Amino acid sequence: MADQNTVLILQGGGALGAYQAGVYQQLQETGMPVEWIIGTSIGAINCALIAGNQPDKRVTQLRAFWDSLAPDALHRDSFWPSLTPWMNITNNVNTLSALMQGVAGFFKPRFGAAWDINAKVPLEETGFYDTSPLKATLEKYVDFDYLNEGPMRISVCAVDIDNGQGVVFDSKKERIHPEHIMASGALPPGFPPIKIGKHAYWDGGVYSNTPLEVFLDEKRNADALCFMIDLWDPTESRPESIAAAMTRYKSIQYASRSTEQLLMHQQIQDMQRAIRTLTEHLPAAARKKAELQPLMAMGCDHTVNVVHLIMKALPDDHYFKDVDFSRSTVQARWTNGIHDCKRALRHKSWLKPLPPHAGLVIHELPQE
Repeated sequence: MADQNTVLILQGGGALGAYQAGVYQQLQETGMPVEWIIGTSIGAINCALIAGNQPDKRVTQLRAFWDSLAPDALHRDSFWPSLTPWMNITNNVNTLSALMQGVAGFFKPRFGAAWDINAKVPLEETGFYDTSPLKATLEKYVDFDYLNEGPMRISVCAVDIDNGQGVVFDSKKERIHPEHIMASGALPPGFPPIKIGKHAYWDGGVYSNTPLEVFLDEKRNADALCFMIDLWDPTESRPESIAAAMTRYKSIQYASRSTEQLLMHQQIQDMQRAIRTLTEHLPAAARKKAELQPLMAMGCDHTVNVVHLIMKALPDDHYFKDVDFSRSTVQARWTNGIHDCKRALRHKSWLKPLPPHAGLVIHELPQE
């Protein structure tokens, strides 16, 4: 256990990301070290808030950021009665406020953007909202010098809009700026792409909303304990209305087949571990054969434990729940993150002895 790396993987999900903040708070209070943090979209923002602050300030800055997004009550209550039909979908005036007026410090409406969606506009205007306020907010709550020079590695995911391929911005390989975090959260068609140099990027969730492969594709020289925090519950009940069907569809879409990915990688990791075990049983003369060297190199003697937490949907969730930044909802999700993390840490199933062929072990926390 002393030689293992601890990794945190954060899925995208807008306002649902408060759950991840709760999980991290509990990990820190328990004294669990995190060497590498990987995220997409809101997960990337949480990554920056954690890696971009000294340990004693991380939870404070996370809380300050999330509190800053709470809608202004004065503006929230100033809607026209004609907008009432939208309440049938959102069922939440705070969400309606975010859709119509934006979220201060995050995004604001691009007035007139919806009048003619076929009109030619500059690339930075190909979205219904303007995310430029987010840059100042990130600079306020994230110390990017510390993020790039500090002990915690950070990787955030985006998609190159020119070739449609996933891209990983990694502090181990390049310097991370606010634009990299914004690119990871530029979800179309709401948000326009973010230009960095000659390239332009969309939200990493367009390609894969759970950046598990970034972690598993890395060649490691130590065992690893990974906390994978998903925000979209793929096991909700059957819908009983069109609005509920829309909500259910969105949850399945952004869940990104995390379970299937885990099982596939488990087979690969177990096979690599089996190759290493078989290699150790080869005669010394056989191990020296040139034709066997590439095959033996495919083996691995490290074990990865993945603790998979999935946020349970709230009873009053709706289609636009990922833009509900109201203080009460954010607090509810944050509290649930703390609660689920405590439950996982009580089990500590990753400390149990493992069979010699185990390359990747999945620890699923049953939902209550």
